[in-house]
Amino acid sequence: MYKANCDIAIDKLNGKIGFGIVIRNFKGEVMASCSQRMLANFSLKSAKLTAVYKSINFSCDCGLSPCSFEVDDANIVRWIANGDPRESDNGSILEDIDSLVANLGGVSFCTSNRFANRVAKGLANFALKCEDDNFWMEEVPSCVSNMVMADLPS
Repeated sequence: MYKANCDIAIDKLNGKIGFGIVIRNFKGEVMASCSQRMLANFSLKSAKLTAVYKSINFSCDCGLSPCSFEVDDANIVRWIANGDPRESDNGSILEDIDSLVANLGGVSFCTSNRFANRVAKGLANFALKCEDDNFWMEEVPSCVSNMVMADLPS
């Protein structure tokens, strides 16, 4: 079982959203991470749901599933689990998440505190500074490596 954390960073001035995802194994070791940037002016809710969608896709692409997805926003977890109205502004994103999850076994969603999500947040901030999307297997960029090391059990 793997654990994925995802987060966003928003640069409203330049119309950019940064997405950060980190996937760890049961020992807390990083198995994969990514930092992606998108030119968009999503609402905060839409951006966070898109981050969840991207994290599910990324875990599948890396062959790292089943996975527990952690988000630092309890409302997002509730919308996915209980169904924010699919007719809402975010209905299509929620339907896309539902479709991905339906094809996977053992997927769960839970809330993490912001401190536990700091590596994903660091990757999202890093994305805003990059021109290209970045993907790493079993490593992270230096801007978050200290946070990863601090998170490992002693």
